[in-house]
Order: sequence, then C-alpha cells, then structure tokens
Amino acid sequence: MNDQKLNELVAAWFEGDGGGTMHEACSQDPETAWQSILQILTRELADDEKSLLAAGPLEDLLVLHGSTFIDRMEAEAKRNPRFNDLLGGVWPRRIPREIWERIEKVRKAIW
Repeated sequence: MNDQKLNELVAAWFEGDGGGTMHEACSQDPETAWQSILQILTRELADDEKSLLAAGPLEDLLVLHGSTFIDRMEAEAKRNPRFNDLLGGVWPRRIPREIWERIEKVRKAIW
C-alpha cells in the first residue's frame, strides 16, 4: 500500500472532495480504500461525515469486494467499537446476501 496515496485519500475526504475519489479507490484500489476508512474513523466525525462514510465507501467496499473484506470487517467490528458503530449506518443496497447476513450478526446497533 502506498502511504502517500492513503494520506491523499484521507485528506481529500476531509476537504470535501473525497466522494468521487473514494469511490474510485473502492473499485480500483480497495486495500487503500479500506485503510483510508480506518484512518478516517480515528478522527472525531460529525454525524453527517459518519453517515457519508458508512453509506458511501464502506457500502461500496461491501458491494464490490465484500468477500475479500468481510473477515477483516468482522474482526474490526469486534475489537473496535467505532467501526462497529459505523456498520450501523450501512444498508443492504446491493451487498451480497451472505455478506449482509454476516454484517447483521456482528453489528450492535442500526442507525
């Protein structure tokens, strides 16, 4: 993973230019997108930022690469309450059923 690309993606997210950039990363560089989500989540987020992160990049990763990331997401949700909370803002959308069922089992709250 390229640390510079990770830092640029996180910075773009907070500058309000992260939606398209993050969507592109989710499809073309999912590992960097995953690390960016975790990095963004270390900061204090306003409710709207948290909602955008859950309903945007996190859902995109689950739709596009759910089978690759679900094990890591489950582990992260168990050890990291902030990530578990973020999963509460994810909706089924086009997430494969078997991935969605695992998300429903691990997350503690829905918002």
